Amino acid sequence: MLSLGYGFAAIPLTPELIASHPVLLEMLTGSTASVVAAGAFSDIDSKLQLGVVIAAALPGLMMFDPLYWWAGRRWGHRAVEWLGHRNGRAAALVRRAGQRGSRFAGSLVLLSAFLPGMPAPLLYAAAGWAGLGLVPFLVCDASLAWAALLAVLGQQLGPSGVAAANLASRYALLATIALLAVAVVPHAWHVRRSWRDRRRGLAAAPVIDTGLTASELAGPEL
Repeated sequence: MLSLGYGFAAIPLTPELIASHPVLLEMLTGSTASVVAAGAFSDIDSKLQLGVVIAAALPGLMMFDPLYWWAGRRWGHRAVEWLGHRNGRAAALVRRAGQRGSRFAGSLVLLSAFLPGMPAPLLYAAAGWAGLGLVPFLVCDASLAWAALLAVLGQQLGPSGVAAANLASRYALLATIALLAVAVVPHAWHVRRSWRDRRRGLAAAPVIDTGLTASELAGPEL
């Protein structure tokens, strides 16, 4: 819940900071767009080194990773089942990691950013469940490699990446509204549908006739 709430709160920061303070944005959010934009700025700004861009991305990218690891350590397979209940293939792989131990789980964490269709939080929880220690987990975290890949990509884009960041900043309000709509509307629709189905289920529930009067249901008076 903390991760989800922080993600929603950080949405307006992207259009506001991506062109003026991309390094600060990647420190706060670790978003793909912010790291690429900061890498693009490093290509045209001699004072901004690529190493700084990569290092600045790590706090945002790794902010909640230890919490998911701790959830797996604390609740074991229950945390893994809860995080993977919508992805059967990922859940099966994670169960295998739990059976094979911390070494296999560490390999999954190391590749987590590059495995398509594999939710990284699920793999982090699996590492905690499999017994991987916190320090080895942080060492295996793929955030450093992912940040380097994105930063180099942004540097290769150069002026084109900077122009894209400036375009996003220019239409900050529209971009924020669009991002909020994409993030909130599907969830709101799902909640509304669940609430409607629940009401229909209650309305369709059969009424059982016990054959007793109101006084009999009330029981004897004291």
